[in-house]
Amino acid sequence: MKKILIIDGNKEDTEAVRQKLGDGYDISTYSGFDFNNMALSTVITIANTIDSLDSYCAGKSLRVAVCAKDIAKNLGWDKDRCRNVYYIALLHDIGMIIVPDSIVHKPGRLTEPEYEIVKRHPEKGAEMLRDVDVLDGVYDAVCDHHERWDGCGYPAKKKGASISEEARVIAIADAYVAMNSDRIYRSRMSHEKIVSEFVRCRGTQFDPEMTDVFVFMLRDGYSIDPEIEQTKEASDRAATVGGFKSVFAPSDDEGGIESEKDALTGLFLRSYLNTSVGNRISKERSGALMLIYFKGFDELKEKYGDEEGDAVIKSYSDALRSIFREADILCRLSADQFAVYVSGQSGKSVIEKKAQLITAITDNGDDFAKYRDIIGTAIGISMCQEDGITFEELYGVARSALEEARGEDTNTYRFK
Repeated sequence: MKKILIIDGNKEDTEAVRQKLGDGYDISTYSGFDFNNMALSTVITIANTIDSLDSYCAGKSLRVAVCAKDIAKNLGWDKDRCRNVYYIALLHDIGMIIVPDSIVHKPGRLTEPEYEIVKRHPEKGAEMLRDVDVLDGVYDAVCDHHERWDGCGYPAKKKGASISEEARVIAIADAYVAMNSDRIYRSRMSHEKIVSEFVRCRGTQFDPEMTDVFVFMLRDGYSIDPEIEQTKEASDRAATVGGFKSVFAPSDDEGGIESEKDALTGLFLRSYLNTSVGNRISKERSGALMLIYFKGFDELKEKYGDEEGDAVIKSYSDALRSIFREADILCRLSADQFAVYVSGQSGKSVIEKKAQLITAITDNGDDFAKYRDIIGTAIGISMCQEDGITFEELYGVARSALEEARGEDTNTYRFK
């Protein structure tokens, strides 16, 4: 008997389908919540099957999925896309099912014919998942995850931007998990060695901009537990928080001091910025300060009223918060000005990516379409690259860059 599933339906929907199709069908109704849980359980079951092929692989799919989701979040992808790449990463190696055990478990170097068999697994896996239309881009992502930025990968020797973005993220996550795991022929690499490997392979094996973001994460202490187990509970937990908050949670001495927070946005006030950034700079000798001006706030409130103006600035601050990590210091300096101190050894390309995401808030965000003729964003940025630089010096440089940016008619940013 053929099965028909109706998602978020009711008795009337079920009866209408039954009357249209006639007898011979088993018709069931599920809520979207229940169906998503069923889908998650199915994906985890498949991932467990893949991982059981090799003792090294125990939990590998989950580690790759968590890491891929974390990278996607740092790239500024939205929540749905981060969740999508998480599920694709769980399944990215499904094609390994076609590889014989004698090859999977071989402790030494593979022969050329054996390697050719292994190189077939991305295409085979993509074919297996071709009709899984609940995951956007799953075919290309699975098929491309062993392609290289320089065109020397497999199976199609794709190059650069022709490779699926999801595949590029998964490739970095997959490589990280491999380096951070014990293998038959070597122990896991040190954190420092892993960082150096990604720096070395930037622009050859991996997408250079994505690599910059991941290296920034690593230098800030990012890690995935190499012993994480592939369980339903672990997958649910990882899907919810992405393994992210625990890594970048602020230390106790920099925790949320409610008296130093803005009542409307929940962001820290200027006084907190002055003291905490000064302490960070003295400890880290690195980081970047971004001063952000929300253009048109006074005109917005005059045209639409104080209440609507406050709602817009609250939405804007929430959008800012989503771009940065919990370890970064985000403050509201005044009614229409914000500041972010990005902690750690942040390269210019990483900070520039953050600036582009901020300017896109008012350019592309649906919440701001109504006000687009009024509002905008200008950003001034200074990089802490010298021993002995003070917060006042860093702030002064960023302020000078912001004044230049404010003089432009379009949403823009300036470095100093």
